[in-house]
Amino acid sequence: MTQPSALIIMLFLLPLAVLTLPMLIPSSKLTSPLKTKVLTAKLAFLTSLIPLTYLIYNDLTITTYETQWSTISTTTIRISFTLDIYSTFFLPILLFVVWSIMEFTVQYMESDMKISTFFNQLTTFTLMMMILVTAENLFQFFIGWEGVGIMSFMLINWWSFRSNSNKAAMQAVIYNRLADIGLVIALAWMSINNLSLSIKGMQTTPDMALIPALGLLLAAAGKSAQFGFHPWLPAAMEGPTPVSALLHSSTMVVAGVFLLIRTSDLLYSNETATTACLLLGAFTSMLAASCALTQNDLKKIIAYSTTSQLGLMMTSIGLKQPELAFMHISTHAFFKAMLFLCAGTIIHSLDNEQDIRKMGGLKKALPTTSSCLIVGSLALSGMPFMAGFYSKDAIIESINTSNVNSLSLAMTLMATVFTTLYSLRMIYYVALSTPRILPLSAISETPQTTNPILRLAIGSITAGLMISTTILPPNIPQLTMPTSAKLAALSILILGLLVGSILITVADQLPSPTKGTQNPLIYKIIHSYFILHHTLSSLILQISQKLSTHLMDQTHYEALGPKTMTYLQMLMAKLLTNIHKARINPYLKIIILSTTLISLFYSTSMNAEPLDVAHELEP
Repeated sequence: MTQPSALIIMLFLLPLAVLTLPMLIPSSKLTSPLKTKVLTAKLAFLTSLIPLTYLIYNDLTITTYETQWSTISTTTIRISFTLDIYSTFFLPILLFVVWSIMEFTVQYMESDMKISTFFNQLTTFTLMMMILVTAENLFQFFIGWEGVGIMSFMLINWWSFRSNSNKAAMQAVIYNRLADIGLVIALAWMSINNLSLSIKGMQTTPDMALIPALGLLLAAAGKSAQFGFHPWLPAAMEGPTPVSALLHSSTMVVAGVFLLIRTSDLLYSNETATTACLLLGAFTSMLAASCALTQNDLKKIIAYSTTSQLGLMMTSIGLKQPELAFMHISTHAFFKAMLFLCAGTIIHSLDNEQDIRKMGGLKKALPTTSSCLIVGSLALSGMPFMAGFYSKDAIIESINTSNVNSLSLAMTLMATVFTTLYSLRMIYYVALSTPRILPLSAISETPQTTNPILRLAIGSITAGLMISTTILPPNIPQLTMPTSAKLAALSILILGLLVGSILITVADQLPSPTKGTQNPLIYKIIHSYFILHHTLSSLILQISQKLSTHLMDQTHYEALGPKTMTYLQMLMAKLLTNIHKARINPYLKIIILSTTLISLFYSTSMNAEPLDVAHELEP
């Protein structure tokens, strides 16, 4: 076996086999099926560290293993895996997060009767993401892409007896189906023009057209919940908290950004698509961060923060810095998964209460969870020496020193300030303020839930330094920039902390709102994900309803059915009436003649009957 083949097996096939094995064995034959699946996730994570270690110490760039699968006409479909810096770094992070989430789920969902099925679906979700990350061609990438979408629908709708879960799952499917048209168009365009679907082949194809670039951007915008497709991601929090933690951190939502990272050379061949990616990402980041400021649902605040960070990743790709986008994906996975697990522990302890205005004082009731929530929020804000700082600071420096329009820079900086504000607001209302919880709430922490959170907290602190020292090129050209530009990210963070502290102090001194108090108009607009979205949604629904009413109800079922038959019968009646109108004399002659003929025929037949009988009686 060659060295690249062994590495591919170690990176992908061996973890895949380890994860799949417990799914093939009936649960009745396992002593502890849930702990076995957690153990296999841990073993898969440890196995994936071997290629990563080899990559770091041997400076491996790209290794590809492929085999022919099928040939259709003149098109050859291949199964191919790639071992590069993206797949090698991301798979251990993915498996580490999955291991932590599964361990947390054992106790968090112990009362669920179908928890074993839930674990199998989580594992399948992970396997689809592994296929997507290691794919070397877009056909295989599309298989993982579709698999991730299907599993996200099933997991969001896990509690299918709840109408909100049904709506959220359908919303995710519809938005992503619309965006997936872009990926299908890009694949069709490449096939029609006899272009290779290999990712390496794209890097050698010059001057790609606008159509595939915009198609890929459309697909990524849907999967990563960019503006226009953003409502499905906050709605997806209706699923179980472990699903939210996995979906928001390292699977479904990062698939769109990962698509653009893989096909970045194709995207950069067209400046229109690159600029659209930059502006779309910056606007989405600012929009989602402002929405998070007005939310009171703990999980919704964290969900909107995911959309905001995805916008920052898209901004980095628009700056032609895919390495920074990938680094932010890697650091974001740790603290976002940890924030959702902290939220799950808090909600579970407060008898499913998700309103942060009804919390407070949890720093004493849930000290470990509250501390980790603060760590994750600081990492999300870009606090120096936290994981998020290394990637966010690099992106802001990049946009400061790039030749881009000032609008994208202004929106990115505003999003950073808003991120600090809603993070500080969440910390204050949940952990630091006066307790507003029910005195009879059964609040407790157990090692089964705190150990995974602490593990992710360590990653939220140390991952940024470890990843930045290995993923970035070792010899970076020295760049001289003004001190103000170098300190931009830190200055924005300090500004957000100061403004947030002032707002919290002022809010505490204001009287409690009475019944009937109206919120400001700007609050209502932002709280509703911007009024534009609701206006467009209502308009689309009205148009579709009118079309269905006119085409189906009033046309097919009414006009083409009873009304058409009635009209035809009336038309035939009128036609016959017109033909036979004012012809009484001919009618009388016909009646007399026909009556006479019938009488003659009858009398003749009666007279002839005895003769026939007489003839029959003769000997």
